[in-house]
Amino acid sequence: MLRCRDIVDQSSEFLDREMSLSRRMQYRIHLFMCHHCRRFTRQFRASVAMTKRLPKAPVSQAQVDAVRQQVDSL
Repeated sequence: MLRCRDIVDQSSEFLDREMSLSRRMQYRIHLFMCHHCRRFTRQFRASVAMTKRLPKAPVSQAQVDAVRQQVDSL
């Protein structure tokens, strides 16, 4: 049986339908029994949908490099 940590780790694969049928069924059974994971999956699905609706603005290489430097300095 899947644990809550497994649900979090595999949520992208679940939403993208990139897991086997048996794994998907295990995921759904866990969601049926776990209110917290149902809520997480619902919120994750909404976040993905909202992200897809964001306008696609052109990004310069300088902006990408600046973000990379900030992340690397963390």
